[in-house]
Amino acid sequence: MSGAKETPRQKMIGMMYLVYTALLAMNVSKDILDAFDTVNSGVQTTNITLSNQIDQK
Repeated sequence: MSGAKETPRQKMIGMMYLVYTALLAMNVSKDILDAFDTVNSGVQTTNITLSNQIDQK
């Protein structure tokens, strides 16, 4: 973060966090992915609605 050279221990800890995050990401259940899809659909609908309202003005 400060730009200083990392020690080997700090590099190892950073790599462990990266691997841990990747393992968590691979273990995401289908329900959570479906929830993201639902939210994405809602955001897209909102964008279309707002665009139409702006165009009407």
